[in-house]
Amino acid sequence: MDARRVVVGVDGRRGGWAVAVVEGTPERAALRGWETFTAQDAAPLVALARAHGAAAVGIDVPVGLPRADWRPADLLAKRALGRAHPRVFLVPPREVLTAHDYAAARTRCRAVLHGKGLSAQTWGLRGPVLAVDALLAADPWARGHVVETHPELSFAALAGQVLASKKTAAGRAARIAALARWLDPDQASEDAPGEDHLDAAACAYSALRWAAGGAVVLGGDEDERGLPMRVVT
Repeated sequence: MDARRVVVGVDGRRGGWAVAVVEGTPERAALRGWETFTAQDAAPLVALARAHGAAAVGIDVPVGLPRADWRPADLLAKRALGRAHPRVFLVPPREVLTAHDYAAARTRCRAVLHGKGLSAQTWGLRGPVLAVDALLAADPWARGHVVETHPELSFAALAGQVLASKKTAAGRAARIAALARWLDPDQASEDAPGEDHLDAAACAYSALRWAAGGAVVLGGDEDERGLPMRVVT
């Protein structure tokens, strides 16, 4: 039986999404194409995935929001990255992210999380987080196919180690080399798109491992809407 599957990897970019469509197995795959979306609406991502017959969508956006504490999945992801743990953001409760402005969100965060604060960078991510949250609440297909991934953990799984920062030349080269061990080498060359698309390809790797039943799963408890709070690697 052919074990090849199509999956979609998604990483957030400024004002939209970077997407990689991949077909193959966790051992070897080929890139079907890169896509770029210029709005934060998550519905077109699902439409694209369904058009390709995707078995899974791996997205670098939190799925499932906590009520009164940090998500165990995020704490486990930080532990897995060791000294690179700042690359994982702690996801605040839904009522914090739905505040009408940053000042109100900070007040809510301190109240709900017993004095813990909320960074401006985390607040700035609320758009894509809430877009995906709304999509999963409304779309049964999405709930069955979208899984949360994190490119830093995906690249670590590909390379066998946590890589240098993607902001450095060495880190970009290491990511391209890791992808080249999985994708066709010419598809992971120096001519590849920017770092967001490389991250999307790494998310596709974890999505394919998930679809094949071989992913490592961090966390897994459900939020108040029944969404699993887990990170798939």
